[in-house]
Amino acid sequence: MTYEETIELEENIKLKNEANEIYEMFLLNVILEPKKYKSNGRFVFWEDSHNTTFIALKNDKFVLECRFLHESYDVEITPASIFSGLKNKYRGIDHLKAYVRSASAG
Repeated sequence: MTYEETIELEENIKLKNEANEIYEMFLLNVILEPKKYKSNGRFVFWEDSHNTTFIALKNDKFVLECRFLHESYDVEITPASIFSGLKNKYRGIDHLKAYVRSASAG
């Protein structure tokens, strides 16, 4: 293994640990309330007149769906998908992190 490969491996381990932490926070802190159910397996987390954030159940996996006026994001809530999003700096991961943080505060 080269020096550069070792550095990349170390960075990937950090991202893997962060992905696992985000996933665990989701499992421990997020409560899907029946009154927030909107149909099609979707629970509203937040909405205003132009924007909505859902947690959806698709193919037995939870997905964060952000539907904003000028952009949309979908994040499958699994350790592997979160890791991939972190590695690729996918903006939807920032929304997931904020979501699980706010769920733990509430």
